Parts: sequence; C-alpha cells; structure tokens
Amino acid sequence: MSEKRRDNKGRLLKTGESQRTDGRCLYKYVDAQGETRYVYSWKLAPTDPVTKGKRNGKSLRELEAEIQRDLQDGIDTTGGKMTLCQLYAKQNAQRANVKKSTQSQRKQLMWILEGDMLGARSIDAYVFQTLRNGRYA
Repeated sequence: MSEKRRDNKGRLLKTGESQRTDGRCLYKYVDAQGETRYVYSWKLAPTDPVTKGKRNGKSLRELEAEIQRDLQDGIDTTGGKMTLCQLYAKQNAQRANVKKSTQSQRKQLMWILEGDMLGARSIDAYVFQTLRNGRYA
C-alpha cells in the first residue's frame, strides 16, 4: 500500500501540493496556455501561523481555490501582473486588420504609454487603487 504525502506537520497534501525543504508550500498547476506555473506560500491552511521574519499572505489552499476558480471561468491567472502596455499590445494584436491611420494612432498611443509611468504599472495595482479611492463605486 502506498503512503500518502504529508507536510512537516503531518497533514495530507492534495494533488499538486508539496512542501519545500525551507518550509514553504508549493502548488504546481498548468495554465490555460499549457504552461506549468508555480505558486508559493508560507502557510498551507488559513489558520497556520507565519514563521517569524516571513511575509504574511494568503495561504496556499486559498491561492489554489482562486486559481481553480479562475481556470474554470476561463480567466488568465497571470493577467493581473500584466502591465498596461502589455495589455494594449495584446489588444492590438487581436485586432490587427485596421487602416493605416489607425495603426499609426495605436503606435502613437503605445509610444506615449511607454514613456509614462502609468504604462509600466501592473493592471491589478491600478484597478485596486482606483477601487479603494472610490472612482468605480
């Protein structure tokens, strides 16, 4: 009979979960594009205490639930880390059959975004900041 995988506290690990030698928990999954991705956390469950000197964040099981929900809904899990310039370039690539004047306008806007610090910010940071300030409420 095969033995079940357990962490250093004796808890059963689910499929895709593992624990590194430094105590960090790891979840391995395949995203929508077929690439292998990894997510790390110092806590396996939400009730776990964080090791002294380590950053407190979401537990691995919470991150895993969010990832599974996003994959079921067809949402790109790494899209929030994308910058505004990358998002604009992705949108332009999807709508490439346009007039020359539109192409030049898009090129001009991309040039402006690349020169501005707004274009280098991640999408999730910008959206959460505007939600906190009440602009989209």
